[in-house]
Amino acid sequence: MKLGLAVYRYVLEAALSNKEMMLTENGIAKVLGISPNTVSIAVRNLETIGAVSIYKRHFELINFDKALYYMCAGRRISADIVYSTYFRENITEIEKAMPDEIAYTAYTAYANLFGNDASDYSEVYVYATEKSTEEIRHRFPKGRLSQASDYANIIVLKPDRILANMMEGGKLEKASAPVIQVYADLWNIKTWYAQEFEKKLKARIDGMHG
Repeated sequence: MKLGLAVYRYVLEAALSNKEMMLTENGIAKVLGISPNTVSIAVRNLETIGAVSIYKRHFELINFDKALYYMCAGRRISADIVYSTYFRENITEIEKAMPDEIAYTAYTAYANLFGNDASDYSEVYVYATEKSTEEIRHRFPKGRLSQASDYANIIVLKPDRILANMMEGGKLEKASAPVIQVYADLWNIKTWYAQEFEKKLKARIDGMHG
């Protein structure tokens, strides 16, 4: 995942948790441990579409939805898949068998954070460190079905380094990716039930932001 998307995630998560937070490019760079130039480029992209206003010492998020959809449009979840397989077990048992140092996203993350009031689902999406990815490969090896078909019900994603630090530091609620990341991932999944989860999550985000 591009680090610019991590900047958008930070800005949007900040808006959900503290509407009055003053945002500065250097401050975000320091918190995320990335270059100020990376932050500056990301912020100016948001200014171009009218999502932020930039002032001399700080910037303000003025259109939450524009920034959110800009992040979603820039997300390419398929580019971050490092392992996928089909495992002949129900989804609940697969989720229970996942190792440490992972972060659920998409359907499982929504269900963990809010309870599943959206739909049944057939896949587990997780972010995993290199160590955990190897453990997932061991616990859920590729079978003949996963090798003969494009279908997979376990999809492992590589996290950006900021998300990876959160995973390793135990900073994630209920072993789930941040809400904004979960939304961007759902937005990029093409199943019909991803759209149901997306709608439900957007309503919750609107409630948090509104």
